[in-house]
Amino acid sequence: MEYLVYPDNAKAWVYQSNRILDEDEVNYLKIQLDDFVSSWESHGSLLKATFEIFNNLFVVFFVDEQGDAMCGRAKDASVKLMKQLAEELEVDFLDRMIQSYKKGDQVKVAHINDFSKLLADKEIDENTTVFNNMVTTKIDFDNNWEVPLKDSWHKQLLVV
Repeated sequence: MEYLVYPDNAKAWVYQSNRILDEDEVNYLKIQLDDFVSSWESHGSLLKATFEIFNNLFVVFFVDEQGDAMCGRAKDASVKLMKQLAEELEVDFLDRMIQSYKKGDQVKVAHINDFSKLLADKEIDENTTVFNNMVTTKIDFDNNWEVPLKDSWHKQLLVV
């Protein structure tokens, strides 16, 4: 995983699909994302950027800004790309109402409004691992992306 060599303060953006992607879709994404990061520019210079696909569900970009903050146009380019890829694959990478949790070794996708029902049905509990897609740096990703529900912002969803 190439992102592991990036500095702790590298920027991270998590895009989550609204469904698990099949292997053909993941392979297609890898080709498109590789092309994108290899030519991704900010202020006329190539960015030091990479991506990873986790659990056939999450696309995560990592950018080492190397002392020069990314321009808005560069940030917008990644959003535009993810919208385009979402259309092509008939998924949604931008719906923040879609969240995920782990059930054993599997990652499950759920609408944010369903978390209380999942708790009531004992599908999840306070120790269930959830994904905090609002992380913004590599160190935050490494330490706070997968966390127990009780330690995440998701705990506010547990109204029974």
